[in-house]
This record gives sequence, structure tokens and C-alpha cells, in this order.
Amino acid sequence: MTCVIVEDEKLLAMLLEKMIKEEGLEVLGIAKDAEEAIRVIDEKKPEVVFLDINLGERDGFYVLQHINHKPYVIFTTAYSEYAVKAFEENAVDYLLKPIKKERLREAIERVRKLSTFERANLYDNIQRVMDLAQRLKADKFIVEIGDEIVFLSVDEIIFLTSEEGETVVVTKDGKMKTKIPLKDCELKLPYEKFLRVHKSYIVNVEKIRKIIRNYFGSLALELSNGDIIPVGRHYKDSIKKLLE
Repeated sequence: MTCVIVEDEKLLAMLLEKMIKEEGLEVLGIAKDAEEAIRVIDEKKPEVVFLDINLGERDGFYVLQHINHKPYVIFTTAYSEYAVKAFEENAVDYLLKPIKKERLREAIERVRKLSTFERANLYDNIQRVMDLAQRLKADKFIVEIGDEIVFLSVDEIIFLTSEEGETVVVTKDGKMKTKIPLKDCELKLPYEKFLRVHKSYIVNVEKIRKIIRNYFGSLALELSNGDIIPVGRHYKDSIKKLLE
């Protein structure tokens, strides 16, 4: 079988390529973002695509909506196993990062054994997965807090900040810490509601009460809970867009 890998982290892509080749698949190409993925998939026409869900501004579901060629799709994701259970019923398969060789082999065998009927209905299943994922992404922030998996409404979140190697999620009811890096949290949040305003801060734009400017031209944000958040000098243009 032939395949294409869609993965935005170079080292993960290289590792996945090595493991896939060991399973006897031919890797036709590797794409690092959604637009490149669409071009490579339609050009190379692989039988299988290993598709990362989180690709920055555009996600893996965007890729599926815009490709003309219709390959088998195996999702790769950093979401908690509890979260991806929502996809499991309709997905061809998914691989939870870090990807294990045994699990990769199972996913490949599953694709190889697809019946004719299953192949005919494959994209109907994927469309249901896409619809479900978009609803989850729009409404919920799913995060591991200690030994628990917490489903937060995105409207509860005021801001997130990086602190001593952990991410602090601040809501109107208090704070909670997760080991998930801030940059990975950013990918899980709906981009139309959340804005990176500093290398260490992401804010819910609906919770901004005031934009404060001092004598030196520096900006800060007063949020709904009264906290004052600095705006990094490289992020000032993002604030200006809010005012347009």
C-alpha cells in the first residue's frame, strides 16, 4: 500500500515514516500543514493517509473537506484517549501519540481488511467524525488535570498562562493546572474565541474588559475577573485586529 503522512512536527513525522516503512508501506510524501497536505494527497493519490488532527490554524478535518482524492484515513492525535473515544465508533482508526509499533500495525491491518461495503461507506463515516469533532472543538476544552479528564466549556475559560513548565487554566471559579504545554492547549481551543497576546498568555477575547496603554506605549488587558494581562510587543497587531 502507498501512503502520505501529514504531521507538523518534523521529528514525529520522521519517526512515523520509519515505522510505516517497517510495516511494508511505501511513503509517497510528508506534509507539514493543511494546504501542503491537500496538494500532496491530490497529486500523489495515496491509498492511505496518516492524518494529524492538530495542524495549527487549519486542522486535519479541513484537509478532508478539501481533497478531491479519497484515501483511507488513519487519524493521529495527541488528544487524551478519553476524548478520542468520541471518534472511535465512526473513524477508520486513530493512533494516540506517542504512537506505538503494535498499535500502528493494528491500524494498518484494519485498513487492509476493510470489506467492499465498508469501503463504500468510508467517507460517510468520516463525515460523521468531522461533524462530531467540530462540535467538540467548538464547545469543549478537554484537558487532563492530574488523574482526571476535565471537560470545560470554552466559555468558562478566562485565560491560560504558562507557569513553571505547566499550563494554568483560569476560570471564574478558580485555577487548575495541567502538564499539557500552552502551545498544545492553543491548538485545542477555537481560534475565533481565543487569542495569543503574549508568549505566556492566551485570553478568551469575550472576557476582555479593557485595553490599557501606559506612557511608554506598552499594552495590557484587564479581564472579567480583574486580572491584568501583559501584551507582548510582538502581539500588538493581534490586539489592533480586535479594534477593526
